[in-house]
Amino acid sequence: MINSSIKRMRQVLRLIQQALQPYYFGFIQGHAHLDLNDLQQIGQLVGLKDDEIVADFERQFAKLVGTGEAVAFATARMGFYSIMRLMGVGKGDEVILLGATCAVMANAVLRTGATPVFSDIDPDTFGSSSQSIIDCATPFTRMIVAQHSFGIPCNIEAIVKFAKSKSIFLLEDCALTLGSEVNGLAVGNFGDAALFSTDHSKPLNTLTGGLIYTKNVKLAQRLRVSQAACPDLSVARQKALYRRFLLEANYCVPSRYGRLDLIDIFSLIRKGLIHAEGDFLADDFGETDSAPYPYPAKLPTFSAAIGLIEVKRWEMVSNERIAILRLLLDALGESKSGAYLPAAYRNTALHIVPLRLAWSEPGGGNIRTSIRHFINISWTWFMEPIIGAKGPLKNLGYCTGECPISERIGPDMVNLPCNFDKQDVDKLIFRLQGVCA
Repeated sequence: MINSSIKRMRQVLRLIQQALQPYYFGFIQGHAHLDLNDLQQIGQLVGLKDDEIVADFERQFAKLVGTGEAVAFATARMGFYSIMRLMGVGKGDEVILLGATCAVMANAVLRTGATPVFSDIDPDTFGSSSQSIIDCATPFTRMIVAQHSFGIPCNIEAIVKFAKSKSIFLLEDCALTLGSEVNGLAVGNFGDAALFSTDHSKPLNTLTGGLIYTKNVKLAQRLRVSQAACPDLSVARQKALYRRFLLEANYCVPSRYGRLDLIDIFSLIRKGLIHAEGDFLADDFGETDSAPYPYPAKLPTFSAAIGLIEVKRWEMVSNERIAILRLLLDALGESKSGAYLPAAYRNTALHIVPLRLAWSEPGGGNIRTSIRHFINISWTWFMEPIIGAKGPLKNLGYCTGECPISERIGPDMVNLPCNFDKQDVDKLIFRLQGVCA
């Protein structure tokens, strides 16, 4: 009892110290660029249904990717679930996922009655390994999900070749990657379809949302029929999401980011007292298919309106992130960590629009401890297979040892954000130089 009280007190003191930091970097890029009029106009759309705003966002987002069409849902995993249902994926079928993924992807597969099978990562890209996918495939494989991680394209050309040779549907998971290219072709254009996320931690932030992109006109039409049958999120849920949007618009910048965790703690206490609607669609991280919101659901109109603003900014934002990546790579290249950076960052065939800079090195946990005073390390991704799981990984179909590379290098993962204003990069580099010497 005394030990737990001391632990809680230390946690509170750490959060207070974090809140007092003049600069603290997180992995959400809020919407500080929006003025009061923008925020009010978006707020007026909360709870309203305007299919044309959503359709316009779908069209404009699709243009960022290529010549195909995009169909939006309330989350990317709902789009994933919808396309699996359209493809007839169900009991007795297998869907290959990357082991280093989010629990909601495995949850979506389980909802169909199919079995998730986990392929290992390619340490050169932190994305899907073509050889591991080949090794995982069986006569029961109905779909391969090839994941591009952190903004780095995976070895997608080899995966395409294998999927075509076996006539297996290939879905590119571009939830963490938008705008990156392999030999001049943007990710999302290699497979039969592609999944994109516009969750608040993803490349283009609409707080919640996701899209399925495809060049297959018939598949897009079927997806639209599926989308039309989806219910809307409740007005109460949309209001909660909008309140979160306003909070992150104000605090998700380095000069104020350190205060967010403290605010979240007080918010959780308040919600516990008044039973308020949750901020996020976060109840499908386990193996069950129950959630206090419709699944799948339509993308809220107000999220689509945010998306239209962000699409217009994307060229500027992506160029800024590329410049931040180059500066961070230069800084790390002069340190001992430089030797552990994944080979993809040196691959001239790749054009990388980064979401995060990621690497794994012996003692990575010590680096995370050293940078926690100015980076939100609790958001480090892929320290273990299937992040965010509620309950044992075996409940999501993962067996220990299934992805040995991911299990080996995961605990030593280090993530640096690239999604912030370039004007603050010097402050991050200055702090890093004291750690990655």
